[in-house]
Parts: sequence; C-alpha cells; structure tokens
Amino acid sequence: MSTLMHHIKIDNQPLYYLDEGHGPVVIFCHGLLTNSMMWQSQIDLLSSQYRCIAIDFWGHGQTTTIPESVQNLQDVAQHVLTLMDRLEIKSAVIVGHGSGGAIAAELILHSPTRINGLVMLNSFVGFEPQVNCVKYQGLMAQVANEKAISSELAQTISTLFFSKDIDELVSQDSNLATMVEQFSAGLTSYSSEQITVLLKFANMVIFKRDTLESVELLTLPTLVVAGLSGYLRTALESYLMHDCIDGSQLLHIEQAGHLANIEKTAIFNQHLIDFLSKVNFN
Repeated sequence: MSTLMHHIKIDNQPLYYLDEGHGPVVIFCHGLLTNSMMWQSQIDLLSSQYRCIAIDFWGHGQTTTIPESVQNLQDVAQHVLTLMDRLEIKSAVIVGHGSGGAIAAELILHSPTRINGLVMLNSFVGFEPQVNCVKYQGLMAQVANEKAISSELAQTISTLFFSKDIDELVSQDSNLATMVEQFSAGLTSYSSEQITVLLKFANMVIFKRDTLESVELLTLPTLVVAGLSGYLRTALESYLMHDCIDGSQLLHIEQAGHLANIEKTAIFNQHLIDFLSKVNFN
C-alpha cells in the first residue's frame, strides 16, 4: 500500500486520506488512537478489485489539526460525506473500527441512500459504558498532563488494544510482533500540538450519543465483527447490535482483540471479501 496521502480542506484544515485501487468504493474509518495504516492488509488485498479510501481522522496520522467548528461525531460523519462529494463518489461500503463504526452509523443515519453496506469491527453505537468512560478519561488525563504519550503509557494502551492471547500469537507470527511494536511506538510520536487535537476527538468519542435504537432503522447489508479476547469491547455489545440491525451477519473471532483485522488478518479478510462480493454497489 502506498503511503502517499491526499487531502481535502474542511474549514481551512486538511483532512488526509489514502486512495488506492479502482472499482466499487470501500471507505475505511479507523477508531480512536489508530489511523489509516491499520487497514494496510485489507487495502493491499482489495485494491485490485475495489477503490479503497482510508481516512486519517482529526488528530490521527497525518491529520494533525481540527476545525474549530467540530463538536461531535455527527460533524465528523458529515466530513466523510464531504469527502465523498469532493471525490464525486455517489455511494460506498463503509468499514468502521471502534469509534469509526459509530461515525459510520451517524453517516448512514444522515444519508442512508449513499451507503451500500456496513462492516463494524469492535464497534458499539450505544452509550459508552460508565466503566469504560472512567478508564478512557483516566488514560486521556495522563496524556493531557504529560502533553505526550510516554513509552510506559503507550505500552499500557497497546496492551488494551491487542488480544489477551497476544504473547502466544506473536510467538507464532514475527510479522504480528513487528506490528505490535510499531503500534506502541507510533503512540509516542504525537507532537504536543497534535495531542491537543487528539484529546478533543477523544472527548467526542467517549461521550458519543446513543444511536442503538436508531440503527434499528437500518436495512442495508451489515457485518458485525468482534474479537472475543479483547479488553475494550464485549461480545454482548456485538450481540446487541446484531439484534438491532435486521438481517445483519455476526462474526466472532477467537483469540482476537480490538485490532482483530491485524491479529487475525486471514480470517477477517476472507469474511470481508465474502461480504463485499454479496453487496449491490449499484
């Protein structure tokens, strides 16, 4: 996958994105503390058949700023629609991870006819459970106090993002071991200016609105994916969303955590390919 990124301006601030391949459009939306590069394996696989667009949301990756007008994830969803308009994309499948799934849900609720299908990986569109809010606020408070993500804090965050079985998994896969190290190292690379933007985005994620009842209105093809060995999301949440979205498919991946598409790439990719092959992009 090329690392050459494009950007559009929204309120004079650049929003960066990758644009690879040709064909029906698949838009990848990462979650908090990740970026477009988390989708590298998926884009490498799909770009021969699909046009793959992966966004760096505000405060993440190469997008280091944020418009002053941005207040919530509904605003961020509107920015995805703006990107689609600028690129003259009429419709697309959305693949969302973590808070990227919540952004995707907001986008679909706003413009349902423009989305052909939805994949939600370790996402939850209801209110964030209080225990999680306290945990995330504690982590973000450390970031705010230090105006950086220290190596120690990066290791703590990395542990939360990967499987409870990660030691076993990396012992079997040296490439995965490298990716785990790169994820943790990447967290320490935020500048103090970008940290300020990241904290604003994190606050919008932690206190996102509840759209669980609203997604009952969704009728588009949907694949709900959850890693069963993660720290951040629960299988129960995936069952709730599966029950709320009529006709959705549910995939649970053993020994996978929050970044199941990286830890269990082959399984995730195969189900993603199968799902896309059944979507009507017209």
